[in-house]
Amino acid sequence: MNRREALKRMGASLAAIALAGVAPKTYAAILNDRANDKKRLVFYFTATGNSLFIAKSLSDNPISIPQELKKSNLSYEADEIGFVFPDYAASAPMIVRDFLQKAKFSAKYMFSVITFGNAAVNVCQWWDKFSKENGVTFHYIKSILMVDNYLPVFDMNQQMTIDKHTDENLAAIIEDLNAHKSFVETAEMGRFNEDMLKRMQDQHFSMTADRLLELKKDRCIECMTCGNVCPHGNFSLGSDGLVISSGKCEYCLACVHACPQKALTLKSPNPQWPGERNPEARYRNPNISLNEIINSNRQ
Repeated sequence: MNRREALKRMGASLAAIALAGVAPKTYAAILNDRANDKKRLVFYFTATGNSLFIAKSLSDNPISIPQELKKSNLSYEADEIGFVFPDYAASAPMIVRDFLQKAKFSAKYMFSVITFGNAAVNVCQWWDKFSKENGVTFHYIKSILMVDNYLPVFDMNQQMTIDKHTDENLAAIIEDLNAHKSFVETAEMGRFNEDMLKRMQDQHFSMTADRLLELKKDRCIECMTCGNVCPHGNFSLGSDGLVISSGKCEYCLACVHACPQKALTLKSPNPQWPGERNPEARYRNPNISLNEIINSNRQ
């Protein structure tokens, strides 16, 4: 059995354990590569579980950024401190930036793993520059390819059929981190340019929930799953049913993916361009439960 086949079997075993309701061991624990006397803190932000899956593979007790931001003391010291979060328009989610700017970190080794689904572009270089401008230097920054859950562009049913070699890439990252490798990933812009990225970022980071979302009232059962997975608490129940806030929105789409009735969908910007590629297809990382995402984000 080659390394890739072994890792794939390992992933299947983890999924089976998760379905049985038993907390799975992480990749780091299974591979037994990490020194036991190291104290590692891993902070994460997740919408559909991809980043949480990576964070759990790097730490037995990863720490939710939305939950940490509720605390008054944001000072952390460890041997190793890591960040895991999704690539949003070749940059970091606003909630991750907010945490980095507010918190104080002391560690001999700092690392970041950034999940993406199609084109990482220069996100690692962007994060390296942004963090240094805010007084934090990461020794290691690398992206990892996973299912792309950006609904305006990708059909989730198609995405889940693609082998993106996540297991092999994750194993390589774990080896790098255990060796305290210094590395910041560089990438070509490809089909993107600075103007295109600026437009994408302006659209993404100016979004509010009420501008983004459309509610199919005939499907909504008022279960409030949307509100429970929202890192900004953008949903409430009123006398006429579900109320969608006009407040800050990460455009993470956790609410849309998690809705059990598919009652939330994205508004169409114009009649020629649908809001979603497939409004009936949704995604959650198969190794992560809905309750884990709720516990990560609920306000």
